[in-house]
Amino acid sequence: MEQKLITMSDSMVLDTYVQVPTKKPRAHIHFVHGMAEHIGRYEEVMIDLAKEGYVVTGFNQRGHGPLALESHQLGDFADGVTFDRLVEDVYEVMNAYKTIYPDVPRILFGHSMGSFVARRFSQMYGTEIDGLICSGTAGKPGVTRIGGSLLSSILAWKDGSHAPSNMLDSIGFGGYNKMIKNPETKFDWLSTDRGSVRKYIDDPLSGAVSTNRFFHVLFNGLKLISTSENYRSVPVRLPVLLFSGTADPVGDQGRGVFEAARLFSEAGVDNVTVHLFEDVRHESLQGPSRDSVLQVMKQWMNSL
Repeated sequence: MEQKLITMSDSMVLDTYVQVPTKKPRAHIHFVHGMAEHIGRYEEVMIDLAKEGYVVTGFNQRGHGPLALESHQLGDFADGVTFDRLVEDVYEVMNAYKTIYPDVPRILFGHSMGSFVARRFSQMYGTEIDGLICSGTAGKPGVTRIGGSLLSSILAWKDGSHAPSNMLDSIGFGGYNKMIKNPETKFDWLSTDRGSVRKYIDDPLSGAVSTNRFFHVLFNGLKLISTSENYRSVPVRLPVLLFSGTADPVGDQGRGVFEAARLFSEAGVDNVTVHLFEDVRHESLQGPSRDSVLQVMKQWMNSL
């Protein structure tokens, strides 16, 4: 992938990446990665899609990737960063590449926390894209969000906003292995493929415990994407694909994915598709399920 550093409107420099097809581009798909990972984990997927004629871009979100590691900000957000600022980053990066590829349809893809950012993007800038894909997304968090937001504020006061929070990390992710019999690692919920899990654990850019500030921003974002009224600004003709695994605890084994779909549908969005992959856990694009997931993605994009 080719790297390009882009300066945001608030002077933050983000490392962005592009994979260009060898033939005339059929569309531009932009990837938004999840929490405690990085865009480099999607390189093989991006290469595969480029072979099919797609311009594929992505970037390391704030608090993620090598630049965050070098500046000791891995798993952290600077003071003043809001969830909507993360959305603005996507908007600005996509527009930077739009100047290079102005006349192709644009599709936004987000995984996990990235899917939350992508869903918020559809509320704020839905007319800017021609399709939305959400992987490993979730339904309404309910009291968990309220409690988590309050606790993150208390812990920020007690330990500092930029202190890593093992307590919030445990509350947020500690229960995800409960459905797995005899898990070998705390990250088994990510995939049934041991190699994929081990690769994640051994990756210095993945699995960092996030700070109180990070969790506070995340919980505020969950409120925004769980409020029915916010979906009224999503274009009713925007095609939406939501996919996950039936063994993904983030999406409550599929129930949360359908709940997210209802938020779009009840707001009048009339082209919402849900696809669940049997016995697949959270990271459906990592490991042996990748080819099946890519096939579904490509078929859906070809239908636009």
